[in-house]
Amino acid sequence: VSAGRCGAAHPKPPQVTTRATRDGDATACSSSSAVPSPRPRRDYGALFRRAKQSGGNDKCPPLFLAPMEGLGDHRLRRALVLSTGGFDEACREFTRVPGTLSQGAKAEKLLRGIALNGYDARELMKLESNAGMGYHGTENDAGQRVEQKVRHAHQSLLAAQLMGSTSELLRQCAFVLATEGGAPRVDLNCGCPATVVTGKGAGSGLLRDPYLVEQCIAAVATGVCGTGCSVSLKMRSGFDDRSLLRDNLLAAQAGGAQFITLHPRTRKEGYTGHAHWDDIAFAVDLLDIPVVGNGDVTSPAKALRMLRETGCAGIMVGRGAVQDPLLFRRVKHAFDTDGDTLFLSREEEVREIKAFLNAFAAEAFVDDTGHGRESSSSRGGGTTSTNGSSISSSGSSRTTSTNASPTTGSNDGNTRGRKPKTNGELENYKLGKLKQICKYLFAGNPELREHVAEVLNASATRSAKDSEENDLSTATELLERINELVEKHWRAPEDVLVDAFSMRGGYENGMKAAR
Repeated sequence: VSAGRCGAAHPKPPQVTTRATRDGDATACSSSSAVPSPRPRRDYGALFRRAKQSGGNDKCPPLFLAPMEGLGDHRLRRALVLSTGGFDEACREFTRVPGTLSQGAKAEKLLRGIALNGYDARELMKLESNAGMGYHGTENDAGQRVEQKVRHAHQSLLAAQLMGSTSELLRQCAFVLATEGGAPRVDLNCGCPATVVTGKGAGSGLLRDPYLVEQCIAAVATGVCGTGCSVSLKMRSGFDDRSLLRDNLLAAQAGGAQFITLHPRTRKEGYTGHAHWDDIAFAVDLLDIPVVGNGDVTSPAKALRMLRETGCAGIMVGRGAVQDPLLFRRVKHAFDTDGDTLFLSREEEVREIKAFLNAFAAEAFVDDTGHGRESSSSRGGGTTSTNGSSISSSGSSRTTSTNASPTTGSNDGNTRGRKPKTNGELENYKLGKLKQICKYLFAGNPELREHVAEVLNASATRSAKDSEENDLSTATELLERINELVEKHWRAPEDVLVDAFSMRGGYENGMKAAR
């Protein structure tokens, strides 16, 4: 790839020497480096070979939890690990890398803060035991608390994802994540369809110019060179159409991606319609590196069909894992039993789903004062929260909250100086997190769908008249009601996809009409 979308020649991107195979055995380093790469922090080659070592029978490929900004944050990841589990690796939602730095800014200090803020590679490995978390504790005959180990303790590091369009800044952030952050891999986001992102040339906006795709992924590969950190890229089939799909795939491989994840919709399609799995099969045939399939995997049957129709090396699940928190385990069971749909009894499934809901609520509600759980840092002798370190004005590491309270804003950014929220605002925040999950969780069950309006109508600040019609005014009350509904109505979900991204306004209007 040597020309941009206007046909003008570009400077050649950083040269990257790759030893890539379909199994993912690859390293990516600047060709000028004479230092051999250390052992990879995660053996993705072995992970991808797993599905092939079955004597010709289908064996479950690696299952990835998709990075989902605004939905799949640390609360969801931790709740899944603390309850239903089943995935092989998760990736943190994207970190925005600015296009430019303000004049006079100290680049190294600023980019270090951006890269590390909210990221902790060991986020999910710290959950093997958790005292005081009631959703996985029991009472013995003497009435004493018995601490239990998390049933699905996660042993893999959390991958990181960068989103930007300025190669040098991407390189520096990737370097920080690989060296100080201990990331097992850094992924480049070429898939986000949001206009606020693509308007700045990032996310799926990169797909308008294959040269920029190659340049940016090469910059990430150069940044992690010699660290044991791997490089990957997540992309869509195109921006407005699929005309550059082949060029973008080859650009990603040439730039040093050790595997790619393809969501076979264009930016224009958003999350509407059906994913075009033929694009995944095309990528598998075209490339010499592994291809992970993503899009519309909402059932074990869909996962089996994606693997057989596309030959993909792995499967990534996003919204489907929120609609059905047991989906990863259902998929593994289907592969292990040649498509057997009998998984758990209804009573067992209800217990699992309620465990997930209570785990998610505990993560979303924890420590309303803004002081999260702290644990030993994976980056040295200090302390860091489960959600990572941010950088003080002096450049030294300071502790941030695992689940920062809404009184200080989002835990993923610098919120110093923001006005504390009122009790009503705080309660509505917690209500909002439960509503967000239930929009997806209730979608796959007709009987639960009938109660979506009831859940969405819960409010801590509504009028007295509204309060008479619906007494769900606290997050605790709403959680109890959701658990009651699950207990009564839960069934294995139907094959339904919720497109909350494309229907934000319409969905809310529809719920108002239903009420």
